[in-house]
Amino acid sequence: MSVLSALGSGGALPGAVAGERVARMLDAQQHPDPAAGSGIWTATHIALGVRTLEWERTLHGASAAHAADGPYAVVADATLYHRADLRRALGSAAPTTRPDDAAMLILATYARWGAEGFARLEGDFACILWDAEAGRLVAARSWAGHRTLHHVHSGETLLLASAVRGLLADPAVPRAVDLGAVTSAAAGLWGHPSATAYAGVHELVAGHLLTWTPGRLPSLQAFWQPPTHVMTRRQPLAEAAEELRTLLVDAVRERLAPTGPTGLTLSGGWDSTAVGGAAHVALDGARDRRLQPISISYPVGDPGREDEFIEAVAAQWGVTTSWIDVDELSLFAPPVEDAAARDLPFAHTYEGWNRGLSARARTCGIRVVLDGVGGDQLFQVSSVYLADLFARGEWWELARQWRARGHGGLRGLWREAVHPGLPPVLQAWLARMRGRGAPRGPLHRDPPFWMVGRFLTAHGVLAREAAAAPQLPQGDRVLAETHAYLRFPFFARVVAHLRRFAREEGVELRSPLLDDRVMRFAAARPWSERADRYETKILLRRAMAGLVPPAVLAPRTHRTGITSAYFLRQMRGAGRPLVEAMLADPLLARIGMVDQARLQHAWAHLQRHDDDELAGRLFFTLQADRWLRAHGGAAPE
Repeated sequence: MSVLSALGSGGALPGAVAGERVARMLDAQQHPDPAAGSGIWTATHIALGVRTLEWERTLHGASAAHAADGPYAVVADATLYHRADLRRALGSAAPTTRPDDAAMLILATYARWGAEGFARLEGDFACILWDAEAGRLVAARSWAGHRTLHHVHSGETLLLASAVRGLLADPAVPRAVDLGAVTSAAAGLWGHPSATAYAGVHELVAGHLLTWTPGRLPSLQAFWQPPTHVMTRRQPLAEAAEELRTLLVDAVRERLAPTGPTGLTLSGGWDSTAVGGAAHVALDGARDRRLQPISISYPVGDPGREDEFIEAVAAQWGVTTSWIDVDELSLFAPPVEDAAARDLPFAHTYEGWNRGLSARARTCGIRVVLDGVGGDQLFQVSSVYLADLFARGEWWELARQWRARGHGGLRGLWREAVHPGLPPVLQAWLARMRGRGAPRGPLHRDPPFWMVGRFLTAHGVLAREAAAAPQLPQGDRVLAETHAYLRFPFFARVVAHLRRFAREEGVELRSPLLDDRVMRFAAARPWSERADRYETKILLRRAMAGLVPPAVLAPRTHRTGITSAYFLRQMRGAGRPLVEAMLADPLLARIGMVDQARLQHAWAHLQRHDDDELAGRLFFTLQADRWLRAHGGAAPE
C-alpha cells in the first residue's frame, strides 16, 4: 500500500536533517506513478516517513498509512482484515477517530497490548512505531510476507525502509556486496537467510518484530507461529469441509474490492477455483461488485493447459474470464534494465507471467486481485506422511497407501517411508556408516553441481542456510513440513515479490488462503484430509462441493497446470542469447563461485533433455550473474 522509511539515532537528531534523510529514502523507493500523500514525523531520536500512491489512497482512505496519538506514532504499509473483530477485542481502547484505518488500529493494538498485540492483527502489514513513553522503536512484518521491511544498524544509527534501495539512498549505508547472500540466490537455495546482497543490510523476517532503544543494539524476535499440534479429535469430513467453507468465504469477503470488480487469477486447479467459489458466495446479491477472472491459455497438448476446466468454472459462476496467451508472456525482461532495477540478485521465475496478469487486471478496471497462493502449503502433503505411518506402527495403513500409489517397489518404500520414519539417532548412525552427512530436514536443497564447494565454504553459505531454517515441530513430519512451507524465509520472499509486481502494475494482490484463520484451521488438520492414496487436497475439494463443477473437483488421472513446458520453451528460446552470453564469460566463474565448464555442460544437457529442475537452477544462476554485473561486479565484503 505504501512505502516506509525511518531513521533512529542514539543522540539528538536535528529535525531538518533527519527529515531530509528520510525523504531521500522515500524518493528512492517511490514508483513513478504520482504520489498522493506523504508525511514525515520527527522527535528527539527518531524520524518516520511514509508515502502513498494516488490509487492506494482511493482504495484505502486518505490517512490510513499514518497515525499519532499521545506518546505513539506509527507509519504503516498495511491492509488489515477482520477489523470489526479487532475493534470488539479492543473494547474501549478501539479508535473512535478513523476507526477503520489500518494505522489507527495498529496504534490502538500496541497501546492496548504492547508488542504482543501484533499477533492479534490479521492482514498484510509492515509497520514502524515509535513509543515515546518507553523511548523505543518497534517494527513488525506480518507472517505471510506480502509487505517488506529492511534495516541496517551502524554505530548509533538505525535505518529502516520498505525496500533495500531506500536504505542505499542514505550515504551512511555501506555498499559492499555480501557474496554469501549472492551465492544463495545463484544456487537457488530455499533458506534465504535475512542477509541481503549488501553487508549489514538485513530483511526483517516475516512474522518477526524488531525493537530498538537508542544507544542499544536492535533485537529481533518472532511474534507469530503456526499451530504446533495436529488435532486428534475425530471430526467427520463433511463437518470439517463446512467449517472450512465458512472460514474461506469470510476470508474472501474481507478481501473483496469495496466497489466495482475484484480480479481473480483463475487456473483450472483447486486453489484459485476454491477462492473463486467462495467469492461467488460472498458476492451473492451484490449490485455494485462482481468477480472478474483472468486466466492464462496454454496450447492444446501443453501440460499447463487447463482451459476447459476454467471455462466450465466460469460458466457455472455466470462470468467470462479474460484470457492471456501464455506465449505472449516473456520469462525475460530486457537484459540490463531489469537486473539494474532489482534490489537483490534473486529474481522470481515467473515475473513476466505475474506482471501480465496484473496488467490485464488494470485494463479491466481492477484494483484488487485475489490469488490462490497457500493452497499447496496448507491442503496437500508430500509422501512424508508415509514416514509418519511407519514411525507410528500403522503398517497396514502404510501398505494400503503404498499399494494405491502403484510405484516405487521396496527400494522406494525404504526411501520414502522406512528410512525417514526411523528415529533421528538411528538415521544419523546409518548416515555415518555410509559416510554421508546428517539427515536432511524438510525442503532441504543441495546446491547445483556447478557451484564450487570451496567458495560455498569460504563464504559460509550452507552454514547460513542451516541457521536460517526455522526450528520445526518434532514427532509429526506432516506438521513439520507445513511449518517449513510457512516459515522458511524463501517463501515470504516469493510472496513479497508477487505483491510488488502487482503494485507496480497498479493493483493490490490479496491471498485469502493465507488468512490467519484459514491457515490455523488447515494446518492443524490430519494428513488424511490432504492425501489419501491417489487423491490430494481432499478437504479443500469437499469444501467447494456445489460451488465448483464436479468434473473440476474430481481426482485427475494426470497432473494439469504444469508450467514446465512453457518454462523450457522460454529458456531455449528468448532466454538462449542471455544464457549463452553468460556462459561465454560468466562473472560468477571469474570470482570462483561457479565452474564454467560444468555450467556449460548443464546448458548442453538442457538442450537435449526436458529437465525443468535444472532449468530453474540455471535461471537463478543467470539472474545472479546479471545482477552482479549490473551492480558493479564483486565489491569486497
